[in-house]
Amino acid sequence: MVCPTDAPETVLGRVTRLLDAFRHGDGLTLSQLARHTGFPPSSTHRMLGQLVDAGLVRRSETRYHLGTALIELGGLAVAYDRIHRAALPVLFGLRRELGVDVRLTVLDGDSLLCLAAVGRSFDAASRAGERRPACGSADGVAALAHRAGEPREFVATGERIRCVAAAFPAGDGETAALSASAPRERAPRELGRRVRSAADTIAAQLTGAAAGPP
Repeated sequence: MVCPTDAPETVLGRVTRLLDAFRHGDGLTLSQLARHTGFPPSSTHRMLGQLVDAGLVRRSETRYHLGTALIELGGLAVAYDRIHRAALPVLFGLRRELGVDVRLTVLDGDSLLCLAAVGRSFDAASRAGERRPACGSADGVAALAHRAGEPREFVATGERIRCVAAAFPAGDGETAALSASAPRERAPRELGRRVRSAADTIAAQLTGAAAGPP
C-alpha cells in the first residue's frame, strides 16, 4: 500500500504508479495491481483499459502485461542515451576547439531526431528531443545517404552559414549524424575533416571499430 500525501495526485502520477506496479512481476491480475497501487479496483480497471487502448499495457485473459509500445519506447530511450553519452564529449570538444555550433541527430524513419545541440545559433527545431524531416538539413541528407549506402558527408553553404555534416553507424542498426555550422567567413578550413574525424570517433566508441586518424 502507498501512504497518502497531502497534495492530490495528478493523473500522470496515478498512471506512473500503476505502470510502476509491474516491477512486482509481469502478468498481474486486477486485484494484484489494485493492491500494489492502493487504488480502488474500479479505478484500476478504468486506467488499465485506457492503457490497453494506448498499447502501453496488454491484457491476456485475466492478467495484464506491459505493452509492446512501452517496451519499444524503453528500447529507444536506452539506444539514444547510449549515443548521447558517447557523443557529448566530442561535441563539446569541437565547440571548444573550433568555435562552431555542433548538433547530434539520429535518423528515425524519414525524420531526424535531435539528441543534442551545442551552440547559440540553433532554432527551436534543433533542441534536444525535437524532430524535423530528414531531407531538409545537411545532417539529414547525410544520414539518408548513409542508410542508402552512399557517401556519408554533406556540405551546405548558404549566404551566411556554412554547414558540414557526416553520418555514422551508431550500432544496433541506428544511423546518426554529426553536423557543425559557422558563419561563412569564420568557418575553419579544416571543418569538413574535423567533423568526419569526430563522427568516426563516436562511431568507434559505439561499434567497437577502429577510428581513423584525426
